[in-house]
Amino acid sequence: MKKLTRTDVANRLALPTHFFKRLLLPRFVGTSHFVDLKVKYKNQKLDFRCTKRKKGEYYKPELTKGWLDFVRRERLKVGDKISLLQEEDHDAGTQFKIQVQKKIRLLGEDIWTDVL
Repeated sequence: MKKLTRTDVANRLALPTHFFKRLLLPRFVGTSHFVDLKVKYKNQKLDFRCTKRKKGEYYKPELTKGWLDFVRRERLKVGDKISLLQEEDHDAGTQFKIQVQKKIRLLGEDIWTDVL
């Protein structure tokens, strides 16, 4: 889970390095610096491009292509939370699913709710 920053909603989604190493790095072939991901959200199938740029000795994975359209369509803002999950589909193999949570204020308390 990641709380969205200003960069995440204005430019690109920076992914945690551990997520990249465990789940995405095997998808990169040869010297390619990007991989296209099929991601499920609600009843939709989305296409995102994950790029890896090297900063020092670590890769900085980011979702670029398709991400800002998703942000605008879902009206995401700084502080909202997203989760990018790996799913095993018997027919399609490994896929990804994105979930969104938004904060609402109810009776003076902050409550996180899933966007359905």
